[in-house]
Amino acid sequence: MNLMQDAPNVVSEDGLRTLLAEGHSADVVCRVTPKRTGAQWSGVWTVHCVSPDGETRRLLVTARNNMAAREFKTINGLSSFLAGLGVSIVSIPMLEGKIASHTLDDAG
Repeated sequence: MNLMQDAPNVVSEDGLRTLLAEGHSADVVCRVTPKRTGAQWSGVWTVHCVSPDGETRRLLVTARNNMAAREFKTINGLSSFLAGLGVSIVSIPMLEGKIASHTLDDAG
């Protein structure tokens, strides 16, 4: 079973890392406008891997076998995830439907 053929519109975290290194971007999509609670902002964001030509979009999933979208509920969690991928400048959309695109720096 070839998961990339069976589920071409999703990507695992490892797959996302590989594709980012090959020039793809990681788009952060705000699904629920965040609200501030004390010092924390909580909302819902998903990450999509986008090909350099913009033709292919893959949703980041928690595990390839259950295909559940990986959702980030806090800005801290999302920014930590992006930094762990090697993104040096993090932009987070703060309104439902807005998108912020991220790529890896050449300097790393």
